Amino acid sequence: MRKIFILLYLVAAMALFMSLATAAGPVTAAAVITLIKPAIAISVAAPSARDIISMAVAASGGETWQQPKTLFLKGDAIWTPYGKTDSANQIKFDDYAMYRVFPADNDAARQANGRVRFDAKFGGTLYMQLIFDGKTTHNFLSDLAKPYQKHFSWSNNFGFGILRFADREGFQLDRLTDDQIEGFACYVVQITDPKKMITTFWIDQETKYIRSVAFTTDVGFHQRIYSDFKRAATVDFVQPTRVRLYFDGIKWMDIRWRQFNINEAIADGVFEK
Repeated sequence: MRKIFILLYLVAAMALFMSLATAAGPVTAAAVITLIKPAIAISVAAPSARDIISMAVAASGGETWQQPKTLFLKGDAIWTPYGKTDSANQIKFDDYAMYRVFPADNDAARQANGRVRFDAKFGGTLYMQLIFDGKTTHNFLSDLAKPYQKHFSWSNNFGFGILRFADREGFQLDRLTDDQIEGFACYVVQITDPKKMITTFWIDQETKYIRSVAFTTDVGFHQRIYSDFKRAATVDFVQPTRVRLYFDGIKWMDIRWRQFNINEAIADGVFEK
């Protein structure tokens, strides 16, 4: 509808231009620009949800980002369950890692796919390990981690990656009202996948980077905020190197990725229990 309106506006502007030229002689280029400028502004200022998703994919690395083969992330993290920072609750993971083999297709944002492994360690002690080998999920939770099993599961759950498949058939894309994340003006797009799972994304209006993702869980509303974006040295791939995870508005984890490798081989044994 917006494109039809713009086309009609341009046709009307050209008709007016012809009548002015006939009645009053030559019309300057500046006058023509003045006539068509509102239509151009409409086209630029009101991208559709699909336009926004396309811009986000392009800004993040295009095809390489949209269809990566593997991703390895390694860094550290601060774990603050229910936002608590006392010594009995807060833990600094000095070794936090993710190994990921991406799927070729995905039609459900929160359904396990591909292969993935997360390790959380502090002082050489394994606090939590989650492995999905392509068929079965294997979890190891230390006694300290067991009370938070569901929160760890959702914190490491799939959801961000569904944007990579949102341009395919069966996905519904809706542009919501604009907002901001940490002072950065953002477009807000809601993606409903073919399994009717809903995921909401905040896309930076200037850089087109993905600033945030959110979805509902059985332990509360879950949101992730991304920042400190870095582009890989060898391939066109943008990775947020800081990720903060929230449940019902309370920060539970603050992850700093110090290393990331794209499309490098990951041994099958990594995903064995």
